[in-house]
Formats: sequence, C-alpha cells, structure tokens
Amino acid sequence: MFVSTNTISATRNYFYKNTKAHFSDNECKVMFDAILMKRLAWSTTDLILNVNNRLSESDLLFVRNIVHRLLNNEPFQYILGDSEFYGLTIACDHRALIPRPETEELVAWILEDKLEISSLLDIGTGSGCIALACKSKMQNCHVVGIDCSDEAIALALLNSATLQLAVSWLTFDIFSADLALLKNEKGWDCIVSNPPYIPEGESSLMAKHVMDFEPKIALFVPDESPLLFYQRIIDMALLLLNDKGFLFFEIHEEFAIEIQGLLESKGFINIELRKDLQGKHRMVKAKKTTFNV
Repeated sequence: MFVSTNTISATRNYFYKNTKAHFSDNECKVMFDAILMKRLAWSTTDLILNVNNRLSESDLLFVRNIVHRLLNNEPFQYILGDSEFYGLTIACDHRALIPRPETEELVAWILEDKLEISSLLDIGTGSGCIALACKSKMQNCHVVGIDCSDEAIALALLNSATLQLAVSWLTFDIFSADLALLKNEKGWDCIVSNPPYIPEGESSLMAKHVMDFEPKIALFVPDESPLLFYQRIIDMALLLLNDKGFLFFEIHEEFAIEIQGLLESKGFINIELRKDLQGKHRMVKAKKTTFNV
C-alpha cells in the first residue's frame, strides 16, 4: 500500500510528501482538507473531530489519483470541481476559466458603489460567476449572461440551477450576432465584462497549468489588436446602455491608459481606473451620457 496506514494522518503525510515540491505548506493543507471534506461530505468541524478516522481503500485511491493529477499540472479547482467566488460555490471545469480574485474585486466594486441597477448584462460570462454573484446580492435585478461558447453557457446554466439564482443565459458571438437580441426595454443599467485581454505573445510566460487546461479562447487576443474586445464592447455599450448606464471592465494592467483613452474618445464620463490588491490597474468604470458619440 502507498501509505503506511489508512489513517487520515498517514494519508495527509503522503499527500504533503508528494506535493510539497510544487505547493506551499498552506496550499497543501487547504487542498487536502478540501479533498476530504468533499469526498466524505464533512464540514470543517467534522474534519477536526474525526482526525483519527480511517479511510476506505476507495478513499485512498481517490486521494492518490488527485496527487497524480496535481503533478500533471491540472488546476486544483478543476480537480475538485468547484471554486469559491464572492460567497458562492461555483462549479468549474475546462469549459470556462477558473474564477480569479481580481474578478471578485470587480464584482465588489459594482456592488459597493450602490448604483441603481435594475438590469445587468455580463459579456463573456464563462462559468457565470460575475452574473451569479451580482444576482445573489441584487435579487430584483434582471441579469443576463452571454458567451460565444455553448460549453461555457451549459456550465453557467448548471451553476444558476444549483445556486437557484434566476439568471438568463444566451450563446452569443459579439462580433457576428444581431445586437437587437440584446436590447433591453429601458436600456441596460450596467454592462460588465472580463473579456480576453492577454496578447498571444505573452503565452510563453503563462503557467503550465493555465496553458494546458484553461480555455485559450477566453484568455488570448492577437498581438496586433489587444483591445479588440474592448473596442467592440464599448461600441455595443453605446447602443445598449441607457443614457446614464455604467460600464465595468476587468483589464490588462499594461493597457489601462489606452482603454481609458478609448472610453474618453467615445464620450464616456466619470472614468475611473482601480487597482487590485496587488497595486495594479486591473479594473475600469465609466458612465454613459446622452452626449456619447
């Protein structure tokens, strides 16, 4: 047997020994605890109270399989099958990007600004994490999430059903589909997007677990047109937002000033760049007016 005994303690030692070269001690602890709690349907308290329990052979093989997948660079969130995002448990797999902390900060900005938002459109919704987090805090808001990927929309549908949050989903290619399908009776109060923004030339700098497993269509843009999605979504916002609607973006830190200039050139006002917890410009907010061009 690959562990000395089938106790939780011995299994934990096996997990740490085989993953510590790739992860910090804290990461190892968090992952092992999450694995056991999900496998055994335990709470944190259960884990503490049952620390001397023995695991079945099936449980041991389950842990060993996860170790092998981690050593193959598969993201832990995909292995576990979900990720925590703004207080919600979001199912995640290869169909969409893993929700990131910076995106949580974007959601927090939308909600903490206490804007009068009765309708919100999430462009490039992926797993649906932004739309669902906003809906969870704005129950009366009409929320729609769109994505060009049928697979991503299927995942978002799964998440909204599991969380019992009434969000509408639509497979929609913003470069070819009819924008009339997105028209809202009174115009949208808010459009938010975390679009692809990493130039293809930076792919060599990306971590292996990202390049090998996460969908590249949600990550990369051509080197020669890095603002491709921002330009298109800003033009869409001119048509779809109401006269005092807001536009929120997650952005690449190196293109913050260019995106700000693009918004100004289109007549948006009250443009505000915001830094993430790492001190990098990763978000922008802008307001539409009746004078937008």
